[in-house]
Amino acid sequence: MKFEVVQGKKGPHDKVVLLTANREALKVEDLLYILKIWFESEEADYPPSLGYEGKAMLLKAIIDVYSGHPIEAILKRYNLKRKQNGFSFNFKVEGGENVNGI
Repeated sequence: MKFEVVQGKKGPHDKVVLLTANREALKVEDLLYILKIWFESEEADYPPSLGYEGKAMLLKAIIDVYSGHPIEAILKRYNLKRKQNGFSFNFKVEGGENVNGI
């Protein structure tokens, strides 16, 4: 699995994590690293000192996911939209059935 942190488009301190994998499982430590970069980026792009929520908004969205709120409702609450040509997930559930998701 290869992680690249590159310059984002929202501002000079915006960072984007690019992930390239060759059928390797994402590990907890990998996810924590991604979250660290996202939290830092959100704090830089939406600083509380300017009246924004910064990384707190990302944490709230993660807590909403943890709490079982529907993804579509969370996206709407935070004015987020999935790009049609963006990243997609294909889940294989027990029994071999494929489920396209998120």
